[in-house]
Amino acid sequence: MSASQFSTKQRILGAAEALFAQHGFAGASLRQVTTAANVNLAAVNYHFGSKDNLIEAVFRRRLDALNARRHAALAKVEATPEATLED
Repeated sequence: MSASQFSTKQRILGAAEALFAQHGFAGASLRQVTTAANVNLAAVNYHFGSKDNLIEAVFRRRLDALNARRHAALAKVEATPEATLED
């Protein structure tokens, strides 16, 4: 993926996340997302294919990082036999 594709995709994800948070999935249009990301509708379709795929990518972006932290915390607890919930 080229640097320009990366930044375009990230701009779309950032704009979509903000608009979905503010207006909800149904309340935010792809046109609003494209305007906020300063891209055309073809860019959203190229990178994500649909609004449903876009919201999935927004969630995945956040959940992958959260899941990595969860796994790290779980590994730490499992490595300490006397660990408690307070740890």
